[in-house]
Amino acid sequence: MRKAHTPQRSRARQRGSFLLEALVAILIVAFGILGLVGLQARVLQQVDDAQFRSEAVFMTNSLIGQMWTTPYASMATDFGSTPGTGARYTEFRDWVRQRLPGASGQDPIVTVTPRIGAPGTDVEITVFWKPPGEISPSYHQFQATATIGQN
Repeated sequence: MRKAHTPQRSRARQRGSFLLEALVAILIVAFGILGLVGLQARVLQQVDDAQFRSEAVFMTNSLIGQMWTTPYASMATDFGSTPGTGARYTEFRDWVRQRLPGASGQDPIVTVTPRIGAPGTDVEITVFWKPPGEISPSYHQFQATATIGQN
């Protein structure tokens, strides 16, 4: 008499396959969660950078607004960032250092150039900052240019 093939042998061969499938599923979920955590960290970094950039824009526009109310003759001496700078540039530099991280390592640059043959003054302002925790030696920057009419 021949013995019939019992299902117990095929079950023995399949032992552990469910456990392996469960481990693979856990691994896939873990990689997905790790990816989401990395994405969230990058989003927070971008939000911080946008905040610092908007601060730089606000401060630069504020300085340009002050220039519009300053007499033309004293604009270069009050606002220029050349040696022997005026009080208004010093106030602006201190304000930037207070509001932007890492700005004390690189002072803002304010260039005031009278226009030749036309009334007014061309102004170029560059503000620098370095986000906290950034290892790169380079600074982030915002640069604005404006033409101030003759007051």
